[in-house]
Amino acid sequence: MAHVRTSAAVSALLLTAWALAASVSTAADCSVSGPKKECGHAGIGREICQTNGCCWSPGAAAPDVQGGEAQCFQPNTQPSEYELVTTKDTDAGWEGVLRNLTSTQPELGSDITSLIIQADKSLPSIAHISITDLHDTRWRVPGSLFPSVEARAPGVQSHEAAGYDLKYNSTPFSFSVARANDARSSALFSTSKQRLIFKDLYFELSTSINTNSSLFGAQERTASKGLTLQRAGRPLAMWNHDTLSANADTNLYGSHPFVLEVRPDGSSHGVLLLNSNAMEVAISNDTLSWRVTGGMIDLYVLMGPTPSAVLEQLTNIIGRPALPPLWSLGFHQCKWGYNNVEELGEVVAKYKAADIPLEVMWTDIDYMDGYRDFSLDPNSFSKGKMQAFVKELHASKQYWVPIVDPGIKVDPGYPAYDQGLAAHAFITDATGQPFLGQVWPGATHFPDFLSKEGVKYWEQQLQAFHELVPYDGLWIDMDEASNFCTGDICHMPQGAQPNASAWLRSSAQTGTSNDCQLVCDTDADLAKLTPQQQLYRDPPYRINNADGQLLGHHTIGTTATHADGSLEYNAHNLYGLSEAVATYTALQKIIGKRPFILTRSSFLGTGAVAAHWTGDNAATWADLRWSISSTLGMGLVGLPFVGADICGFSGDTTEELCGRWISAGAFYPFSRNHNTLGAAPQELYLWDSVADAGRRAIKMRYQLLPHLYTAFHHANEHGSPVAKPLWFAFPHDPVTHAIDDQWLLGDVLISPVLHQGETKREAYFPKGKWYNLNDNTTVDTHDGGKTVTLNLPMGHVGVHMMAGSILPMQQPASVTADVRASPLTLVVALPHMEPQRQFANTTELSQKAEAGKPTPAIDQQQNQSDSSGGIAVHSTSRKIMAGMQTELSAIPGMQTQAAAEARQCGISEPGRVTACGQVFVDNDERLEATEYASSLLELHAEILQDTATGQWEGKLVSSLGKRTGEQGTEGCAVHWPEVDTIVLKGLTNAHNVQVQFDHGGMQYAVPHEQVTVNQQQNQVIISGLQHQVQCGQSALWSWSSTGWAGQA
Repeated sequence: MAHVRTSAAVSALLLTAWALAASVSTAADCSVSGPKKECGHAGIGREICQTNGCCWSPGAAAPDVQGGEAQCFQPNTQPSEYELVTTKDTDAGWEGVLRNLTSTQPELGSDITSLIIQADKSLPSIAHISITDLHDTRWRVPGSLFPSVEARAPGVQSHEAAGYDLKYNSTPFSFSVARANDARSSALFSTSKQRLIFKDLYFELSTSINTNSSLFGAQERTASKGLTLQRAGRPLAMWNHDTLSANADTNLYGSHPFVLEVRPDGSSHGVLLLNSNAMEVAISNDTLSWRVTGGMIDLYVLMGPTPSAVLEQLTNIIGRPALPPLWSLGFHQCKWGYNNVEELGEVVAKYKAADIPLEVMWTDIDYMDGYRDFSLDPNSFSKGKMQAFVKELHASKQYWVPIVDPGIKVDPGYPAYDQGLAAHAFITDATGQPFLGQVWPGATHFPDFLSKEGVKYWEQQLQAFHELVPYDGLWIDMDEASNFCTGDICHMPQGAQPNASAWLRSSAQTGTSNDCQLVCDTDADLAKLTPQQQLYRDPPYRINNADGQLLGHHTIGTTATHADGSLEYNAHNLYGLSEAVATYTALQKIIGKRPFILTRSSFLGTGAVAAHWTGDNAATWADLRWSISSTLGMGLVGLPFVGADICGFSGDTTEELCGRWISAGAFYPFSRNHNTLGAAPQELYLWDSVADAGRRAIKMRYQLLPHLYTAFHHANEHGSPVAKPLWFAFPHDPVTHAIDDQWLLGDVLISPVLHQGETKREAYFPKGKWYNLNDNTTVDTHDGGKTVTLNLPMGHVGVHMMAGSILPMQQPASVTADVRASPLTLVVALPHMEPQRQFANTTELSQKAEAGKPTPAIDQQQNQSDSSGGIAVHSTSRKIMAGMQTELSAIPGMQTQAAAEARQCGISEPGRVTACGQVFVDNDERLEATEYASSLLELHAEILQDTATGQWEGKLVSSLGKRTGEQGTEGCAVHWPEVDTIVLKGLTNAHNVQVQFDHGGMQYAVPHEQVTVNQQQNQVIISGLQHQVQCGQSALWSWSSTGWAGQA
């Protein structure tokens, strides 16, 4: 629970109010789930607590006790009400004035008596309600950090009618949001019978929730009980803090005040509170409460009604996820503790010798000169050696990413320090001096990324660094911002010289110490703070930050100020986001290509500019399991490019753990092996079994590269996660709501082993049909989802593609550039084939033909290709293209986009099945992710049964659009690989398959020797096609066979 104290400067002012509140309290005034303001002294007992009129929390009814919990607390359930006294229509919707009727909890401050409420109905699927002080301007998250918000001018009314009803009651004021014309379901957001509290440094907003729904979001934390938010009433703190992610159930590096609710019928909606102040989200059985320490109510209710629609609406507000460069989807290797350039080269060479793909080599702070940003150690990582190393990487089509921390060493003569001072680029403390903290290099200042001066300064430093060594991307760490000291005003130790490190007590592990050695917050320092600044340092309501710490604990002090006057108290959670935005903008100019940035700290909208890793986990089996829910959880808040440190960051991993971890981690959206200084090396080639697991999993990832890249394209267009919980695709299946140890990578289901000593696992397969990409076996669940036991010895992971999808795959290689240049194989996964009624009992047609037997060469090719997969957007969101039943010809302009929508993909009905997919390809050089028509290949397959003969006939159509004036090879802006092979999965009793190819008005018969029928595996392989995709044209492969009347 929240542990709340008041500073000495203001406690006397509030003492009388506390006493009055306590004297009239009753048991009904106390809630163990409510906001807890400490009442009485430390160590107070139950009897004295309750005698004083306070509430006592320990007991059977209390949630799990947390560190920092107030056991004796002020009464917290008395009503707080406003009334709506005036309303008027606006261009965007309506607005009104709220007047306070009843006040409560004066220990949290005085109520703001007059508020303004504004309802913006500009977007038909998003209800936007804002509430703030009528008379005084309050802090609001800067819109400049969210380009999509800035682009949508307020007050511009949509031509589309609102898809919701926003109703309100005037006295006492409450409001509700419900879907329009949906009398069956309850309101999505309702404040009826809930308190509305609005004070200077505390507001509380609550809504009723469906008691049987599943809730997700409220990141970032390592959740020991899984992805689903628990309803224990235990508040979830949101305040960015440098806490090891190995510590479960506490606030971590990011804050994402967004909750997604999935109801038992699968209908979904979201609630976003766009506020960057310290806050808690508390969830009980029937109520969700936001408790926030400042700013304003900036509320968005997202109508859904599907999970994918909710994420599209969310990212319409905070920004669509960035499309990353293709190379960043490869495998990455890092370690804190590589001692020199030669060791980096050895690691790269050993990965190559072990035949384990490696795309990117990273360096931690080891490469720096005294941990100074933008510098190189003159001995171990000299300029000449580093330039030669990076040049060799680039010649091998590999990449280099170094770490950069925000803390700039206080060191006269160090260019980054001198130039930052001269440009006034640093955040200042309460005295107006640059805020002094301590990180790895010692005493440091922190750039102000909310100021023009700070952003310009940062770009200049990154430019100079790139001229020193041409890095390909950047890793921005410690950006919460992390600070080894806690204090609002800090000083160097007496007699210490700013440019000397001798005053730092060194540590054998780090070369410096992460114990604070500055002098901070002396009595004389604190006396300089005004009463209001004292409240910013220790507000009336203290959220449970890092188990009861001050908000300024190990970060920039909350009384610090940005150049525009913004207080760190309000802007703290935006530090990592603002640094990522500044870095993204700078790299666009410096590198001239689409940037790759990895950040630890995050806020809403970070996905629009950066990838994220889940921070400092540990080499334990629990951390492996937790990494999945952490990865999935971040994708649900608009940050899809995410992964965990594979094999564990802290502690020594084991052979078995590392092998199982790479089998799972190869299918994170972001895949990197990384561990800490002093821990045993864990490169994948160090153990034979781990090397084998790494080869299998990473090569499968690389074969799935077009699938993965298309999934990121879909995220960039629609905001959807890349790694999805099963319920995201199957919200109507309640079994999926509690599953967080499997996930969907596009249309591919990943089921890893996550427990020590196990070689089998139970895996759930939702309704449909699932094809194993490792051994070509099938799990048929067309009559309902079921749990299946998978045999997964060391080095193996469950990888199943979803029926109804078409996945492109390519050949595995050591680097992604070679994968991209290889031919495409289109794997068509057919749903369950149900014959028409008149053929239901016919297992084979009368006309017989010789059963095709795979030749050794083609069988070998199939064994190779079947261990891979491809890309597709989830089948429920794709549409069959119209106008493909007859002649195929060139598609003028954007005809593909404009084709009339028909039935959904993945259809399985008597006599007909369908499958669909997409492949996204671009030149990977453009700064913007603007899609050319020639970037997206649409795929549609259909199998029909002849009503007279019972014979099945099928076709696969590929269509590529072309915009007028689009330039490039043969009119295309994008160079496409050839389509060489088509694999049809799910056919049965097929004989004498005849294949015809139609393209450009010409028809060709595919030679019989290029068609292989494998009856045992119910699949047909059509190889040697060598088809070059061309802009503005479609291609059709059609086939027929005798003997296809039976069920598959």
